[in-house]
Amino acid sequence: MKRSLNNSRILLTGASSGIGAALAFELAKENANLVLLARRENRLQEVVERIRNKFGNTPKIITVVGDITNSEIRRLAVQTVTEQLGGLDILINNAGAGATALIEATTGETLRRIFEVNFFAPVELTQLALPYLKLGNKPMVVNLSSIVGLRGAPHYGAYGAAKFAVSGISETMRAEFSHDGIDVLLVCPGTTQTEFFDVLYQSSSAPNMPVHHAVTSEYVANRIVWAMKKGKHKIIPYFQAVILDYLNRFVPQFTDWIMTKYVK
Repeated sequence: MKRSLNNSRILLTGASSGIGAALAFELAKENANLVLLARRENRLQEVVERIRNKFGNTPKIITVVGDITNSEIRRLAVQTVTEQLGGLDILINNAGAGATALIEATTGETLRRIFEVNFFAPVELTQLALPYLKLGNKPMVVNLSSIVGLRGAPHYGAYGAAKFAVSGISETMRAEFSHDGIDVLLVCPGTTQTEFFDVLYQSSSAPNMPVHHAVTSEYVANRIVWAMKKGKHKIIPYFQAVILDYLNRFVPQFTDWIMTKYVK
Protein backbone atom coordinates (compact mmCIF):
# COMPACT_ATOMS: atom_id res chain seq x y z
CA MET A 1 0.00 0.00 0.00
CA LYS A 2 1.12 3.56 -0.60
CA ARG A 3 1.94 5.61 2.49
CA SER A 4 3.12 8.97 3.70
CA LEU A 5 6.03 8.83 6.15
CA ASN A 6 5.03 12.12 7.75
CA ASN A 7 4.75 11.53 11.53
CA SER A 8 5.37 7.80 11.10
CA ARG A 9 6.91 6.08 14.12
CA ILE A 10 9.97 4.19 12.94
CA LEU A 11 12.53 1.93 14.62
CA LEU A 12 15.76 1.79 12.60
CA THR A 13 18.68 -0.50 13.50
CA GLY A 14 22.29 -0.06 12.44
CA ALA A 15 21.79 3.70 12.27
CA SER A 16 25.30 4.92 13.09
CA SER A 17 26.89 4.63 9.63
CA GLY A 18 26.46 3.67 5.99
CA ILE A 19 22.97 2.98 4.69
CA GLY A 20 21.49 3.25 8.20
CA ALA A 21 22.85 6.75 8.81
CA ALA A 22 21.73 7.86 5.35
CA LEU A 23 18.30 6.35 5.97
CA ALA A 24 17.94 8.23 9.25
CA PHE A 25 18.57 11.50 7.40
CA GLU A 26 16.17 10.66 4.55
CA LEU A 27 13.44 9.63 6.97
CA ALA A 28 13.91 12.81 9.00
CA LYS A 29 13.49 14.72 5.74
CA GLU A 30 10.08 13.02 5.46
CA ASN A 31 9.28 14.22 9.01
CA ALA A 32 9.22 10.68 10.43
CA ASN A 33 9.75 10.20 14.17
CA LEU A 34 12.71 7.94 14.81
CA VAL A 35 14.20 5.57 17.35
CA LEU A 36 17.75 4.89 16.18
CA LEU A 37 19.60 1.81 17.43
CA ALA A 38 23.35 1.19 17.05
CA ARG A 39 26.37 0.03 19.04
CA ARG A 40 28.58 3.12 18.67
CA GLU A 41 27.18 5.95 20.78
CA ASN A 42 29.51 8.64 19.44
CA ARG A 43 28.72 7.82 15.82
CA LEU A 44 25.02 7.67 16.59
CA GLN A 45 25.15 11.13 18.17
CA GLU A 46 26.92 12.46 15.08
CA VAL A 47 23.98 11.25 12.97
CA VAL A 48 21.51 12.95 15.31
CA GLU A 49 23.51 16.20 15.28
CA ARG A 50 23.59 16.21 11.47
CA ILE A 51 19.82 15.81 11.37
CA ARG A 52 19.28 18.47 14.03
CA ASN A 53 21.54 20.93 12.20
CA LYS A 54 19.41 20.45 9.09
CA PHE A 55 15.88 20.09 10.44
CA GLY A 56 15.96 21.47 13.99
CA ASN A 57 14.07 19.67 16.77
CA THR A 58 11.40 18.25 14.48
CA PRO A 59 10.90 15.33 14.05
CA LYS A 60 11.47 13.42 17.30
CA ILE A 61 14.71 11.43 17.42
CA ILE A 62 15.54 9.04 20.25
CA THR A 63 18.66 6.86 20.44
CA VAL A 64 19.20 3.42 21.93
CA VAL A 65 22.80 2.27 22.27
CA GLY A 66 23.61 -1.43 22.24
CA ASP A 67 24.27 -4.62 20.33
CA ILE A 68 21.29 -5.88 18.33
CA THR A 69 22.22 -9.49 19.20
CA ASN A 70 21.52 -8.75 22.88
CA SER A 71 17.92 -9.72 23.68
CA GLU A 72 17.68 -7.03 26.38
CA ILE A 73 18.71 -4.34 23.90
CA ARG A 74 16.02 -5.55 21.47
CA ARG A 75 13.40 -5.35 24.21
CA LEU A 76 14.64 -1.89 25.20
CA ALA A 77 14.41 -0.68 21.59
CA VAL A 78 10.80 -1.84 21.21
CA GLN A 79 9.88 -0.49 24.65
CA THR A 80 11.44 2.87 23.78
CA VAL A 81 9.60 3.32 20.51
CA THR A 82 6.25 2.32 21.97
CA GLU A 83 6.59 4.41 25.15
CA GLN A 84 8.34 7.47 23.70
CA LEU A 85 6.54 7.62 20.36
CA GLY A 86 3.25 6.03 21.40
CA GLY A 87 3.44 3.08 19.03
CA LEU A 88 5.27 1.62 16.05
CA ASP A 89 4.43 1.92 12.36
CA ILE A 90 7.63 0.80 10.62
CA LEU A 91 10.51 -1.47 11.63
CA ILE A 92 13.68 -1.26 9.51
CA ASN A 93 16.06 -4.19 10.08
CA ASN A 94 19.22 -2.62 8.68
CA ALA A 95 21.98 -3.67 11.13
CA GLY A 96 24.40 -6.19 9.66
CA ALA A 97 27.88 -7.66 9.75
CA GLY A 98 30.00 -9.03 6.91
CA ALA A 99 32.76 -11.53 6.23
CA THR A 100 34.75 -12.59 3.20
CA ALA A 101 36.35 -16.03 3.22
CA LEU A 102 36.26 -19.27 1.29
CA ILE A 103 33.99 -21.91 2.84
CA GLU A 104 36.98 -24.03 3.83
CA ALA A 105 38.49 -21.07 5.70
CA THR A 106 35.31 -19.79 7.36
CA THR A 107 35.48 -20.35 11.11
CA GLY A 108 32.56 -21.63 13.12
CA GLU A 109 32.70 -18.46 15.20
CA THR A 110 32.36 -16.34 12.05
CA LEU A 111 29.45 -18.38 10.75
CA ARG A 112 27.54 -18.10 14.01
CA ARG A 113 28.26 -14.40 14.50
CA ILE A 114 27.19 -13.54 10.94
CA PHE A 115 23.90 -15.38 11.40
CA GLU A 116 23.33 -13.85 14.84
CA VAL A 117 23.65 -10.29 13.52
CA ASN A 118 22.12 -10.65 10.06
CA PHE A 119 19.36 -13.19 10.66
CA PHE A 120 18.49 -14.20 14.22
CA ALA A 121 18.55 -10.68 15.69
CA PRO A 122 16.29 -9.03 13.08
CA VAL A 123 13.84 -11.94 13.09
CA GLU A 124 13.59 -11.92 16.87
CA LEU A 125 13.27 -8.12 16.89
CA THR A 126 10.44 -8.43 14.37
CA GLN A 127 8.70 -10.95 16.62
CA LEU A 128 8.91 -8.51 19.53
CA ALA A 129 7.66 -5.63 17.41
CA LEU A 130 4.82 -7.51 15.72
CA PRO A 131 2.07 -6.89 18.31
CA TYR A 132 2.70 -3.14 18.05
CA LEU A 133 2.99 -3.14 14.26
CA LYS A 134 -0.45 -4.72 14.09
CA LEU A 135 -1.79 -1.58 15.76
CA GLY A 136 0.26 0.80 13.63
CA ASN A 137 -0.71 3.14 10.83
CA LYS A 138 -0.04 1.45 7.46
CA PRO A 139 2.60 -0.72 9.11
CA MET A 140 5.65 -2.10 7.35
CA VAL A 141 8.75 -4.22 7.97
CA VAL A 142 11.83 -3.39 5.89
CA ASN A 143 14.52 -6.08 5.75
CA LEU A 144 17.99 -5.39 4.38
CA SER A 145 19.37 -8.37 2.49
CA SER A 146 21.93 -8.18 -0.36
CA ILE A 147 22.42 -9.18 -3.95
CA VAL A 148 24.45 -12.11 -2.53
CA GLY A 149 21.24 -12.98 -0.69
CA LEU A 150 19.71 -13.65 -4.11
CA ARG A 151 22.72 -15.12 -5.91
CA GLY A 152 25.56 -16.86 -4.06
CA ALA A 153 29.07 -15.62 -4.77
CA PRO A 154 32.51 -17.04 -3.95
CA HIS A 155 34.13 -15.76 -0.73
CA TYR A 156 30.76 -14.51 0.55
CA GLY A 157 29.52 -17.91 1.75
CA ALA A 158 28.63 -17.10 5.37
CA TYR A 159 27.37 -13.58 4.65
CA GLY A 160 25.43 -14.67 1.58
CA ALA A 161 23.84 -17.60 3.41
CA ALA A 162 22.60 -15.30 6.18
CA LYS A 163 21.23 -12.84 3.64
CA PHE A 164 19.56 -15.68 1.70
CA ALA A 165 17.83 -16.54 4.97
CA VAL A 166 16.70 -12.91 5.29
CA SER A 167 15.36 -12.96 1.72
CA GLY A 168 13.50 -16.20 2.32
CA ILE A 169 11.92 -15.27 5.62
CA SER A 170 10.89 -11.90 4.17
CA GLU A 171 8.73 -13.71 1.63
CA THR A 172 7.19 -15.77 4.44
CA MET A 173 6.61 -12.62 6.50
CA ARG A 174 4.93 -10.94 3.54
CA ALA A 175 2.40 -13.76 3.26
CA GLU A 176 1.78 -14.18 6.99
CA PHE A 177 1.69 -10.49 7.90
CA SER A 178 -0.65 -9.58 5.05
CA HIS A 179 -3.59 -10.71 7.19
CA ASP A 180 -2.74 -7.88 9.59
CA GLY A 181 -2.19 -5.31 6.86
CA ILE A 182 1.59 -5.23 7.35
CA ASP A 183 3.72 -4.69 4.24
CA VAL A 184 7.17 -6.26 3.92
CA LEU A 185 9.87 -4.64 1.79
CA LEU A 186 13.00 -6.63 0.91
CA VAL A 187 16.03 -4.52 -0.03
CA CYS A 188 18.96 -6.19 -1.83
CA PRO A 189 21.78 -3.67 -2.35
CA GLY A 190 24.82 -4.27 -4.50
CA THR A 191 28.19 -2.60 -4.02
CA THR A 192 27.62 0.46 -1.86
CA GLN A 193 29.95 3.04 -0.32
CA THR A 194 29.83 1.94 3.34
CA GLU A 195 32.23 0.67 6.02
CA PHE A 196 31.39 -2.91 5.03
CA PHE A 197 34.93 -3.88 4.01
CA ASP A 198 36.53 -1.93 6.88
CA VAL A 199 34.74 -3.81 9.66
CA LEU A 200 34.52 -7.37 8.34
CA TYR A 201 34.17 -10.00 11.04
CA GLN A 202 36.56 -12.22 9.07
CA SER A 203 38.56 -11.26 5.97
CA SER A 204 40.84 -13.98 4.70
CA SER A 205 40.12 -13.70 0.96
CA ALA A 206 38.04 -11.78 -1.56
CA PRO A 207 36.82 -12.30 -5.13
CA ASN A 208 38.66 -10.59 -7.97
CA MET A 209 35.54 -9.08 -9.45
CA PRO A 210 35.54 -6.87 -12.57
CA VAL A 211 35.83 -3.15 -11.94
CA HIS A 212 32.47 -1.75 -10.92
CA HIS A 213 31.62 1.49 -9.19
CA ALA A 214 29.85 1.60 -5.85
CA VAL A 215 26.74 3.69 -5.40
CA THR A 216 26.46 5.98 -2.39
CA SER A 217 24.65 5.12 0.81
CA GLU A 218 22.52 8.20 0.17
CA TYR A 219 21.38 6.79 -3.18
CA VAL A 220 20.38 3.47 -1.59
CA ALA A 221 18.60 5.24 1.26
CA ASN A 222 16.71 7.42 -1.21
CA ARG A 223 15.54 4.35 -3.13
CA ILE A 224 14.46 2.63 0.08
CA VAL A 225 12.37 5.61 1.16
CA TRP A 226 10.84 5.79 -2.32
CA ALA A 227 9.95 2.07 -2.15
CA MET A 228 8.47 2.44 1.34
CA LYS A 229 6.21 5.25 0.17
CA LYS A 230 5.15 3.31 -2.95
CA GLY A 231 4.49 0.08 -1.04
CA LYS A 232 6.99 -1.96 -3.06
CA HIS A 233 7.81 -5.54 -2.13
CA LYS A 234 11.42 -5.76 -3.31
CA ILE A 235 14.10 -3.48 -4.70
CA ILE A 236 17.67 -4.00 -5.92
CA PRO A 237 19.21 -0.49 -5.77
CA TYR A 238 22.22 -1.24 -7.98
CA PHE A 239 22.00 -1.65 -11.76
CA GLN A 240 24.67 -4.35 -12.17
CA ALA A 241 23.05 -6.32 -9.35
CA VAL A 242 19.77 -6.16 -11.25
CA ILE A 243 21.54 -7.68 -14.25
CA LEU A 244 23.09 -10.42 -12.09
CA ASP A 245 19.69 -11.29 -10.61
CA TYR A 246 18.20 -11.41 -14.12
CA LEU A 247 20.98 -13.71 -15.40
CA ASN A 248 20.67 -15.99 -12.40
CA ARG A 249 16.93 -16.44 -12.94
CA PHE A 250 17.01 -17.01 -16.70
CA VAL A 251 20.46 -18.49 -17.43
CA PRO A 252 21.56 -20.01 -14.11
CA GLN A 253 24.17 -22.35 -15.58
CA PHE A 254 25.87 -19.46 -17.35
CA THR A 255 25.84 -17.49 -14.07
CA ASP A 256 27.35 -20.50 -12.26
CA TRP A 257 30.16 -20.53 -14.84
CA ILE A 258 30.79 -16.81 -14.34
CA MET A 259 31.10 -17.28 -10.58
CA THR A 260 33.74 -19.99 -10.97
CA LYS A 261 36.05 -17.30 -12.39
CA TYR A 262 36.08 -15.44 -9.08
CA VAL A 263 37.09 -18.24 -6.74
CA LYS A 264 40.81 -17.40 -6.85
